[in-house]
Amino acid sequence: MGTCDYCGSRFPLTRSTRKYCTPRCKTNACLDRNPSRVRAADVRALYALLEEEELRSVEAFRERLRMIIAPERPEISEPPEEAYIPSLD
Repeated sequence: MGTCDYCGSRFPLTRSTRKYCTPRCKTNACLDRNPSRVRAADVRALYALLEEEELRSVEAFRERLRMIIAPERPEISEPPEEAYIPSLD
């Protein structure tokens, strides 16, 4: 028995159905994939961001970068002030 990578249902494992239980699940899985390439407009925005001479802070740069690459994601939270940073001695 195998488990479908898309819907999670159990199905008999054969040569033709290794990852998905039905062709519909295979098609839906293909439609739900995240894009693996960066759009040309985003690349231009990244170059403009890198060529900018005046950056206020690292946090502002990080936030502008997040808005270009992944605008649908939430803001990046800052680590706590008392974070432990191990040394490499």
